[in-house]
Amino acid sequence: MPRSFRGEESRGYPEPDAIREYKARSMFEEYRGLAIVFAILALALAAYFIKSLRAARPPAPPPIQSVYIEVVPQNSAPAPQAAPAPQNAPPNPP
Repeated sequence: MPRSFRGEESRGYPEPDAIREYKARSMFEEYRGLAIVFAILALALAAYFIKSLRAARPPAPPPIQSVYIEVVPQNSAPAPQAAPAPQNAPPNPP
């Protein structure tokens, strides 16, 4: 308790322990509650995402074809064709 409240005279300056030095709070100290809320929400969202991946139904099998398509075998090698005559060529001489 300062001396002025005990009935003693003040010397004009405060006692060394009367005023504490101001220290700014860090960002985490300032928003600690909000940080806890967001951490819980992030954990819940991550757990929900992982649970949804693990509990997902397997993909459906492809639908069964309702029409039967027969595969036609191709010839082993196509026959060479004669080159067509050019259209603007003069007629053959006799």
